[in-house]
Amino acid sequence: MSSADPGALRSLLAFLVAHRPWAYPALFLGAYFETVLPFSLVVPGEAFLLGGAMLAGAGVLDLGAVATSLWAGGLLGDHSSYWLGRRCGARLLARPAAGALLQIRTRGCEFFRRRGARAVFWARLAGPLSWVTPALAGAFGLDYRTFLTFNTPGVLLGIGEFLLIGYGFGTHLGALRAALEAYAPEATAATAVLLGLLVLARLRFSRTGGAARSSGRGPVPSR
Repeated sequence: MSSADPGALRSLLAFLVAHRPWAYPALFLGAYFETVLPFSLVVPGEAFLLGGAMLAGAGVLDLGAVATSLWAGGLLGDHSSYWLGRRCGARLLARPAAGALLQIRTRGCEFFRRRGARAVFWARLAGPLSWVTPALAGAFGLDYRTFLTFNTPGVLLGIGEFLLIGYGFGTHLGALRAALEAYAPEATAATAVLLGLLVLARLRFSRTGGAARSSGRGPVPSR
């Protein structure tokens, strides 16, 4: 589940601050269930990653304990998904099939045979793909040693980027808040201008694309 909703992050931060003894177990569970189907569809995983790192940057939580909790939860979550896919998904795929289902099974097995190692590594850097790739890797028969070898650095790197961003933001949170309060009108005006330019650019692009489609021609290549 995408946690771009600021409400999810605010609620989690309030909970972690109010229940510090439970903060690290909560971060572990959030990172664990982020990639375990079907929980990954409802757990705001990115809020746990960013929230824990932000509180570490602000000095509320210990950075080492936060990183350990998130990395341990992420690794165990991915491996649980792999074995769920290996046992449950493989049984479904082993049933007699024809037509589209047989084609999906054949292509899935071929994909993970040829590119499964890269897929489980890069999935952690590809947003929603991280929710399902471990289970698919298990279901389509990717070798466990290969999964372990490539998933581990992927998890460390994928969660590590959230740790860096969240920690940096948390470290400068006080300065950012003070700057926004001191220059609130300027910040508001700058935001309005940027949003206006973005809207105008999108309108111009849509009109240009619509005109090209209506004329039956694509854009003329530059020489």
